[in-house]
Amino acid sequence: MKFPNVIGRRELRNAAVIGSIAGLAGVVFFVLLLSSMNSSTNQEQQQASSGEGEEEVIPVQSSNDGTNEVVEDSSSVEFYANQYGVFTSEESALDFISENPVLNTSATVEVDGKYHVWSAVTPIREELILSEDPTSFAKTFKLSASACTEETLKGLPTVLENNDPSKFYFQDGNVPDNIPQDWQAITSALSSFSQDLGTARLHLIAHYFEKNDCMKIEF
Repeated sequence: MKFPNVIGRRELRNAAVIGSIAGLAGVVFFVLLLSSMNSSTNQEQQQASSGEGEEEVIPVQSSNDGTNEVVEDSSSVEFYANQYGVFTSEESALDFISENPVLNTSATVEVDGKYHVWSAVTPIREELILSEDPTSFAKTFKLSASACTEETLKGLPTVLENNDPSKFYFQDGNVPDNIPQDWQAITSALSSFSQDLGTARLHLIAHYFEKNDCMKIEF
């Protein structure tokens, strides 16, 4: 078999073109392969870095072991008064009471220079029996004894908040230590003209509020 000794120019040109195309294709394939590998690596690194510094949040149910227990302020209590009017002088308030016989067990309470005519006080609004003649309405106020230093006065709002008559009237002089000394004399006098607990509470508040500057009434 004979082989040609001379290769023509056309064959050389074709071989060069084919070799160039094959080389270029190999380079492109290699670049695409590297790009794909880098993309996967970067994605894994981003996922790993995004998880850094993050901690699993586990909800914890709070429990009250008594260390942070909220203690209610026994020296300040909200009440409701059955109010008939407000007057600029005690004389005009007393004249109004005298003109209305149904108010014969009421009292005047002076707050900031104004005289309020009340017939009853209760810690429960629904207990008030409002009147149409003369007209009355529920007046909300807070009795505070936080500025008092005497313990019997400081705890007085809580004592007055009680709705148990046995906590107001004591038999055989068995008065608890947390009750002011003149309490028994006042309640005994009140029982002679009214058995209503709202009326007794009103006159006790009026008495101790008037006699003690440390006690405050806030509207």
